[in-house]
Amino acid sequence: MQDASHSTAVSALMADLTLHLEHHFETRRLKRGMLAMLAAWLGYFALISMSARSLNKLTVPLIEMPLGVVLVVQGTAVIFVAALVLLLRSAGTASAVR
Repeated sequence: MQDASHSTAVSALMADLTLHLEHHFETRRLKRGMLAMLAAWLGYFALISMSARSLNKLTVPLIEMPLGVVLVVQGTAVIFVAALVLLLRSAGTASAVR
């Protein structure tokens, strides 16, 4: 029985944390922005993966890596930074509203 009460306590804690995060961030705006970022990320990587063979025939002279690999790494970094900016901007507007 101890495990059942522990599980209930963890579930209640997770629900409380989720509710707090939903109030802290503007959920609709954040969700819309994250879905847009996901669409951009999927589109970018679909484009790169479709042309990966032809891109990998070229190498970047300075670092001696295939061009397709370099573009994937840059795209990942750009999408990650954009997601962080979106999250921080959403957090800033949510705290300014309060």
